[in-house]
Amino acid sequence: MEVLSVVMTVLAVLAVLILPGLPTVLALRLRPLMAAASVAPLSLTLIAASAELGSLMGIPWNVGTPLVLGLLLGAVLWLPGRRLSRRQRTPADEVLADQLPAEEVPADGAPATDVDRDVPSPVQRFFASRRGEATAVVSGLLLGGGLLLVQALRIMGSVDAVNQTYDNVFHLNAVRHILRSGDGSAWVVGGMTQLEGQANYYPALWHQAVSLAVQLSGQDDIVLGSNVMILAVVALVWPLSVVALVRSATGSGPVGWFLAGTLSAVSVAYPLTLIGWGVVLPYLLALSMMPMVVLVVAHIAAIAPAGPQRPGILQLSVLTPACLAAVALAHPQSVFVGIVLCLPILLWATGAHLVDAVRRHPGALARLGTTAALAAVGIAGTAFAWTRFRPVQSSAVWGPNTPRLGAIGQVVSLSPNATLTWEPFGVLMLVAVLGVLLWTRSRWLLASWVAGAALAVITRSEPMGDLRYLLTGNWYSDNNRISAVPILVAVPLLAVGLDALARWTARAWSALRGGTGLALVALLAVGLLMMSAASPANRASIGFQTGEWQTSELLSPDERELLERLPDVVPEDAVIATNAWNGSSLAYAISDRPVLNTYMGFEAEPEVHLLNARLDEANTAPEVCDAAAELDVEYALDFGPREIHGRSATYTGLNEISEDGAAEVVLQVGDAKLLRMLPCTGVDGQLNDFSD
Repeated sequence: MEVLSVVMTVLAVLAVLILPGLPTVLALRLRPLMAAASVAPLSLTLIAASAELGSLMGIPWNVGTPLVLGLLLGAVLWLPGRRLSRRQRTPADEVLADQLPAEEVPADGAPATDVDRDVPSPVQRFFASRRGEATAVVSGLLLGGGLLLVQALRIMGSVDAVNQTYDNVFHLNAVRHILRSGDGSAWVVGGMTQLEGQANYYPALWHQAVSLAVQLSGQDDIVLGSNVMILAVVALVWPLSVVALVRSATGSGPVGWFLAGTLSAVSVAYPLTLIGWGVVLPYLLALSMMPMVVLVVAHIAAIAPAGPQRPGILQLSVLTPACLAAVALAHPQSVFVGIVLCLPILLWATGAHLVDAVRRHPGALARLGTTAALAAVGIAGTAFAWTRFRPVQSSAVWGPNTPRLGAIGQVVSLSPNATLTWEPFGVLMLVAVLGVLLWTRSRWLLASWVAGAALAVITRSEPMGDLRYLLTGNWYSDNNRISAVPILVAVPLLAVGLDALARWTARAWSALRGGTGLALVALLAVGLLMMSAASPANRASIGFQTGEWQTSELLSPDERELLERLPDVVPEDAVIATNAWNGSSLAYAISDRPVLNTYMGFEAEPEVHLLNARLDEANTAPEVCDAAAELDVEYALDFGPREIHGRSATYTGLNEISEDGAAEVVLQVGDAKLLRMLPCTGVDGQLNDFSD
């Protein structure tokens, strides 16, 4: 693979994730970290909107459409953002008061201690400055994001590897379907496997974004574009979302911001499991932005700390629908994830504001009214949607894999699905929980984490039946999808709890407020990453994910090489008979040639099913010959009878077709063969010559 191709694709992916939302970010005058974390959800929402608008208006799908839409939105918001922005230049002493003692001083409900009134050390003053804040944030992002990048690449084997799982056939071919049709609509993607005129909605935000990146890169390499997008989501979008949540919605200090970025790589349950399992790339994308949804809900519920990091009314008015839309359009199951994580926050906030109202705190009644109304809407919405929009019970096929006590240990220790409890992390998590309970005002995080953890315990241990389906059926009762949910708030909870513990320790030992404390924090971060690497649970899960990439179950090296050479032999509009179960249908994505079957599950005309079963009889069965001519099937791929999931020879008409005289081999790499259909006689006695 050429380095230039990779560089161009990386730049294209970053452009797709940044440029459409950049004018809005600038117009809202968001603080740097919030801007960096918000730009991807904004860009993706604009991409989804422009796909549907462009489809309705007949505008060919290209990156210019979301860019123009982004510029228009930025222009509309520019003047209001200038007038209403809450961003201010804060004197250093005020910044210090806002950042360093935020979790311990009177806002905690307790009087400041003598230590709180001491003159801060030089190290504390540095991290209270903008440069210090940037140092803490960026260093954490580099550690966590860098480790995730390395781990993801090790799982893939190479940046241009083909994931060998069932769903990947659809995801790669759906990107090609957008590019060939020139239409990015979710209904166009949904129509790829449907009869003409019967297209259904399919959450296509992942495919829309990847298609733009491939188009913009000029490489026409969908596999590379998809893989680079995976890496960007895993190592950039997810860590930024976590750090923004901790920085903006909690009173954590620099240690917490640093640890939030570092700990984004602490559990394989998310995000690394989802780059191999399924492979559920739209769900991976949705969950990477879920901390931003938690962030805006915490601010709307008025339980995030006041100060310069709190978004203004205009900023929240734009960020809230953008973040909600981005995660919902990426994957509908994220709506239920949002319910599980955010409804407890609203209920917690309602209780907290009720206590404040009883104590007659200023503004408590107004806050109580708002959060109580939102909580009521959330409960009503959950009651309406939870059972109406879930898959049928027959599709909830994943069962439990551990007893209840074992499931609790696994979830508390952040272990991926179907692995063992890792006791050191379980202890660490409990210490962090204690720190949040005793020394912070961010206890609402516990409500969110407990809800997500309970769901994960249920999916790992609850027997098959109505109760399991009621609580987990919205995710097909898929243990891997649900096991990722508590990680979304466990990482912020760990960061906030350990930050609180570090500050409590610094109060007790003043020597830790200087360089010694800084060194200990750095050692703590390294130690946590080493603990993560040493975890048998994480190692086992990474081994499984690696097996989903570095194998030839779906596509062997010979078959991949044939697909890459295929455009030199097959004309652009010639249809190829393929079998999605053995990887040959990836000729659509990799070779940019139309195929008879784009995916394992599809609706098609009777002629397609006839050819799948009997194409090898084209020279002896006139009706088969006519069907091939009607569908313009000029070529066929024979990748042998072996298929994924232990299947064999699903489409009998494509097996050993060259030995039956219906086609001839025109290109062969190893055992993989490309065949051209030979002339045959139709029902009317006329010769169908496929070479014409």
